[in-house]
Amino acid sequence: MSYTEKYTEVHKLLISENLPALAAGTYDSPWVSLMNYHRAVAVLHVVDMGAGATLDFSIRQATDTSGTGAKVISNTAGVTTHAITQLTQAGGDVDSDCVIELRTAQLDVTNRFDCVSLRTVVAVDTCVVSYHLLGIIPRFPPVGVTEWTEVVYPA
Repeated sequence: MSYTEKYTEVHKLLISENLPALAAGTYDSPWVSLMNYHRAVAVLHVVDMGAGATLDFSIRQATDTSGTGAKVISNTAGVTTHAITQLTQAGGDVDSDCVIELRTAQLDVTNRFDCVSLRTVVAVDTCVVSYHLLGIIPRFPPVGVTEWTEVVYPA
């Protein structure tokens, strides 16, 4: 099978955060629109966790990029679906990598929810994390590459 499209033509870097040590609390990324994508993927990397620290990470939805009507993404039974299992320092979860995949049809599209934000909740002690959100399968390819510092297309 041969592919001619470039990775950066169909994967848009929407959010990229390398955070300093986060004290216990709730942290939300900026809101971004997924209106022009069929899928998205959130990638979390845990760099360090303080003694006894816990970490929760999820994708939330809203109707616009200011976060209007923000709520969790849940299934028809009301169960939150786009969140990782809690990571713990005691459980050896330092240096963990987690991925949350999202099909935009899983958003509350009936009520015009098409924007998302990544939520990080730290408890007990500090955590150092980085995360990225990629828009995948664009409705109108190719996507721009201005958010990348460098893109190399070897011959």
